[in-house]
Amino acid sequence: MYNILCFGDSNTFGYDAIEDGRFPWGVRWTSLVQEMLGESYRVIEEGMGGRTTVWDDPVENFLSGKSYLNACLESHWPLDLVLIMLGTNDLKVWFGQGAYGIACGVERLVCMTRDYLAKLQTQAPEILIVSPIEVGEGIVGHPYEHAMGGKTAVERSKEFPRYYRLIAERQGCHYMAASEAAAPCKEDSIHLDADGHRKLAEAVVKKIREIAQECGWE
Repeated sequence: MYNILCFGDSNTFGYDAIEDGRFPWGVRWTSLVQEMLGESYRVIEEGMGGRTTVWDDPVENFLSGKSYLNACLESHWPLDLVLIMLGTNDLKVWFGQGAYGIACGVERLVCMTRDYLAKLQTQAPEILIVSPIEVGEGIVGHPYEHAMGGKTAVERSKEFPRYYRLIAERQGCHYMAASEAAAPCKEDSIHLDADGHRKLAEAVVKKIREIAQECGWE
């Protein structure tokens, strides 16, 4: 069995912006990936609303991915693949980050993952960096507008693929852009709806199968 850790924010958790709840198993993309890959794989869901890459949020506590990552890895090793999809919450205005700075936060998590797991397992995990979906134009006028930076959040999120790909190449990681598969829901312009979860799951499964073939898992 191959163990896959999905480390992300509310779109990995499966937040439902319509019902202000959580999508059930069979709807959120991580669960669909598990079902599509089958019993040879174990998909570990590690999503949390508001999670950043490396920043300590001055408004809300316990949201830094950097602060939690090592404990998460300790809990779930051995791991064959670590998927990291973070960055949307780093767009908040109080962090003052552009797309490249946010991508560098992801790079720090990649390095931490490798360093920590090198102490726990003999085989280094494959790492898949997934740049987040774009922020939709509807963020302007939504209650999220002020925290996220409104139109600037839209513009910065469109630059994610460029810089995340750069980080992936620099670190020798696998890469895919969630924005090529799915778009945010119209309700808040940040989160995936059920159809978005399905489309992202299909794209992730395709990418994992490519990695599996390359690594000789299948």
